[in-house]
Amino acid sequence: MAASTEMTTGQASVDRPLVQQGHQCFADDSPRPERPGTDPPAYTHTFDAAFFRAYWSGDPDYRYTSNDSEPAESLSQIGRIPCASDITFRQPPNVEAWNDRELERYRDGSGSAYPTRTSPTSGVVDDTYIEIFAVNPLTVVHQPEGTTQYASPNGTVRTIGSYSGSTPRCPDEDDVEISCHVQSTSVDHVTLYVDGERQDTSSSPTAELQYHNLSGRSTLTVQMQVTVTVEKRWDDPEENDTDVAHPTFTTTVSDSRQVTAYELNESEITVSLADHRNSSGVSMTVPELWRSASFETGDTIHSRWRFYTRSPEGWAAWNSTSGGEAPVSQTVRPLQVHAIPAKRGPLANSDQYSLAAQGRFYELGDDYDRIQRDFVVTHRPGPEARTPLLGPEILLNQSATTTRTERVIIRANNSHSFRAYSSPTVTGIVRGSYTKGGLSASKTVSAYPANMTASVVNRTRNATTLSVTVQSTRGYPVGFGTVTVTARNHTRSHTLQPTERGTFTITLPARGIDRMLLTYRPKYHWWEQSNPVVGDIVATERTTRVESVESTYPLFETIVSLIVATVLWFLPLGLLLYGIDIWTNGRLLGLYSA
Repeated sequence: MAASTEMTTGQASVDRPLVQQGHQCFADDSPRPERPGTDPPAYTHTFDAAFFRAYWSGDPDYRYTSNDSEPAESLSQIGRIPCASDITFRQPPNVEAWNDRELERYRDGSGSAYPTRTSPTSGVVDDTYIEIFAVNPLTVVHQPEGTTQYASPNGTVRTIGSYSGSTPRCPDEDDVEISCHVQSTSVDHVTLYVDGERQDTSSSPTAELQYHNLSGRSTLTVQMQVTVTVEKRWDDPEENDTDVAHPTFTTTVSDSRQVTAYELNESEITVSLADHRNSSGVSMTVPELWRSASFETGDTIHSRWRFYTRSPEGWAAWNSTSGGEAPVSQTVRPLQVHAIPAKRGPLANSDQYSLAAQGRFYELGDDYDRIQRDFVVTHRPGPEARTPLLGPEILLNQSATTTRTERVIIRANNSHSFRAYSSPTVTGIVRGSYTKGGLSASKTVSAYPANMTASVVNRTRNATTLSVTVQSTRGYPVGFGTVTVTARNHTRSHTLQPTERGTFTITLPARGIDRMLLTYRPKYHWWEQSNPVVGDIVATERTTRVESVESTYPLFETIVSLIVATVLWFLPLGLLLYGIDIWTNGRLLGLYSA
């Protein structure tokens, strides 16, 4: 199911719990079957509660298949969908809005809790930790070989952390009374490093740090240095003397994450144009990871990558610094974007006017006339691979395998100039990434389906020889490609040669052939314009059915008809002349003898 990627805020100004808004999946007294997953937060930050659960893939999903698993009566129909399954989106959702509000909520809290995924320090610098809360923008891509976290080359790192000081033990020495207390606790710095190189710094544990020019695989590291100043006092009653010192204790905590820079390369997106019959042809190379391509005409192609959001592991459970589980009011959870190849087939389909909307795709070589539609998308099949495995808590519609394509072919039958397709805007799988594609060649090919005719040139008791002519729609002979002739369960193929000028003979082991199927497949695809032998006019694939085959020599019926006509014309004349010869006693023709 496609859904909006914007987390829209609701009308309420107060963030009431979901149970009070009537959007929990089950009524309070309804039995809840055991399902894998973690429930989403009970609050929405005033985002639309009716569809809030859709952003929390990995939650328990309930199919409502039994009488003891009934949803809450107040749950809306749109709200029941994410209760029964997880939801995918056509583009990366904007999770930054949620993460920002979570950090605001954390700053407003007591800060006396920490997620179970981290181990805070102990000692004078006590209960201190730092974690990367989110990298923006970022998409976790699931592929058969594993997952990769792709980040924008220029982005932000949001951190979350806490710190405190604990009074050290200061035992008395001899007769001197020693007292200690924490005078101050401060954050020296929170610094972001990329592969050890300093990028940005802040003085807050909940910082927003900037990085720039990320390339390749990199390690993002955040470090927080905390200093505790202790006032240590020595009181000597006998000497009536007091000494004061201010020792400092410093601790550095850190957290790291491996990311890979994601950037669309303009050179990977090349466009070739063809002037088809009453249509525009577009051939476009696409990178391995892309999301959509939009044209000036308003037409848009979407890849087969689909997106869902969930919270990373280890953020649902929190501990209190005083011991035990932390209350919900002191916990926060980030959202993260994930991408999966959701369906089998090419990574290309059309958003509008396309047969792909009905789940149908056409291979190169299909009947040209059969696929005449407003906006048709085909593809070059790529390698097939197993779809990546997701956890049992993720309930999404996936096929067993998926394929990848490197080229998308479009035929647009509309009134737009084909030049309107020359510079598509291609968006990437990481939110906010896009680039422009450009023409790979200055010339435009005229590509038309091949015209084919056939006639019989010889028949024997066991075979039929045909003469086949292949021409472009404009009448030019076709000198490259393969023609396949099928008749009476017999199939023969012929490879065209330039010297044949589009005409050749072929023999099928069958007599009396009067209908056949001719299929032409080009040697060169029309977008291979750089090949000098192709020229500016090329023939494209086509299948033609010949219902009545003409012969180049008289048929048997024609010969019989000629003989009968001859006899009927000349027999009366012969009888007349013979009668006259008898009447003249053989003097006219000399045939009669008395």
